[in-house]
Amino acid sequence: MAEPKGEYRALFPAGAVARYVDDAFEPVALDDLEMSKGPTGALSTDPDTNILIDARFGRIVAFLERCVADYLDNIVCYQYEDFKIAHAWVNRASEGAFQPMHMHGNSIVSGVYYLRAHRDNSPLIFEKSEINTSPYLAVSPAKQTPFNSNRVAMPVESGICFLFPSNIRHGYDVPNAGGERASLAFNVMLTGIGRFYRV
Repeated sequence: MAEPKGEYRALFPAGAVARYVDDAFEPVALDDLEMSKGPTGALSTDPDTNILIDARFGRIVAFLERCVADYLDNIVCYQYEDFKIAHAWVNRASEGAFQPMHMHGNSIVSGVYYLRAHRDNSPLIFEKSEINTSPYLAVSPAKQTPFNSNRVAMPVESGICFLFPSNIRHGYDVPNAGGERASLAFNVMLTGIGRFYRV
């Protein structure tokens, strides 16, 4: 008699992380951008200005909009009227800088596009939210699976874009290695969401 093998489906997954490759990637000049240094050692452009108004990012904006449309229409399958990349900024992290785990408020979908990165850099980490509302017994896994992992690491490379729900914690708390990494982080808002709201 054969041993039983269960059929399974993901039950209420935390959210899909999609990886897109920009086949037409070209380096963008960043040295003249005005940036300020944060407490983690990373440099960032003004958080109150959408950096995508800068003409140098025009081709990348078109690529990101195609990626966002695919993510919304074919991966998470949201009902909406339109979307807008409402907020974007550039981060540069030299050797030893880090980005603490965080999530993005006031946004539906967030993304990161790597302007300069390679696989020797610290990976982008996605982290499962802690369960604070009910009792929970932690059991050490014998082998990592999507059902028992608390963290997932994604290697970074120039021209790679990740899209994910804005409430998913992400960052790289292992100090950056392998030289400088530069990324374009952004948030997406939707209009016409839900049956009664037309924001």
